[in-house]
Amino acid sequence: MAVTEGVGTIENSDVQEFLKTSRCGVLSLVDGDKPYCIAMGHYYDGKDFYFLTSAKEGQRKMKCIEDNANACYMIYDSRREKPEIIKRGIRCRSVLVEGPIRIAAIKEIDAGERGKAKVRILKLEVQKMENWQCPGSSCDLQHPWFERFPNLLTGL
Repeated sequence: MAVTEGVGTIENSDVQEFLKTSRCGVLSLVDGDKPYCIAMGHYYDGKDFYFLTSAKEGQRKMKCIEDNANACYMIYDSRREKPEIIKRGIRCRSVLVEGPIRIAAIKEIDAGERGKAKVRILKLEVQKMENWQCPGSSCDLQHPWFERFPNLLTGL
């Protein structure tokens, strides 16, 4: 597992626990010459990631996958968004996963009042995994950078 040089790294056992207990992230796909990102819930089996999506035709994400199966998935924890992780000694952290994505199965579920619904299960085969952890021991959780340093935006 790689980490960006010069920043903190997460222990492998912590990465595995983080991936198994996290439930969502951002899936990035290629749409021609543009990026396309969507928030997705995931299941991680210790090897690969699985996503559940509607089986409706004409979805942009499915067109992207058909045209280019390369995908990137980012899972993260931010103390700004989840201040409760500070009590557990967790800093801001993220794991970036890359690999091909494909349809693993099409199944039918009971969607309650809406009746039966067909869904796709997508599989992201992990080929590369990188992680990052905030190297600082403290962050200013109350004020975003653009409030603390408004002069950085001057003249942009």
